[in-house]
Amino acid sequence: MKNNFFKAIVLTLTVGFLSSCSEERPIESDVTFFAEFEYEPLVVIALGGTYAAEVNAIADGESLKVSSSGAVDTNTVGVYDVTYSATNKDGFDGIVTQTIVIHDPSIIGTDVSGAIQDVGRPERTGVISLIPGTTSIFYATDFAFGGVFPMYFQMDGDTISEINQNYIFSVTSAELTYDPVTKIFSNTVLPYGFSYTFEYQ
Repeated sequence: MKNNFFKAIVLTLTVGFLSSCSEERPIESDVTFFAEFEYEPLVVIALGGTYAAEVNAIADGESLKVSSSGAVDTNTVGVYDVTYSATNKDGFDGIVTQTIVIHDPSIIGTDVSGAIQDVGRPERTGVISLIPGTTSIFYATDFAFGGVFPMYFQMDGDTISEINQNYIFSVTSAELTYDPVTKIFSNTVLPYGFSYTFEYQ
């Protein structure tokens, strides 16, 4: 009987404690407006042209200061990435990346656009497409490492060549060939020396 009495007291105290914890309490919250950027994700410029950053950032109707990192050499054919950032009044950063393609309009490349696959492992696929606004710069969604190595290249007629760009996986350069008869691409990525062969699907 005494044991049941103590159990009743403990149960009553526990229920009372839990009910007091479940009382509604106001939740304070603040609304923050993140930076929204007005910019072109892809910019194409002719060799020797001028690059002028046209990026604006706005948060809650107010313009923000925009900072940038990355350089563009308009005298060298290639693909450059410039990162823009802005911080709202609450200290939250917003970041976007703009891709700038410098091309030589005097170079006309064979159109090698299409769906491709790894000759040795056909399940590894990719797509090659011409960069809009250029006559020679192409983008491959996969050109090595089994589906995770996008890259840009140039076609001068039937001749393929590497162009300046930032590579992933610490790749420093690529040795490219294209056979217009067999329509076979090959790519050796350095410094690893891994070689890949692609054909159209």
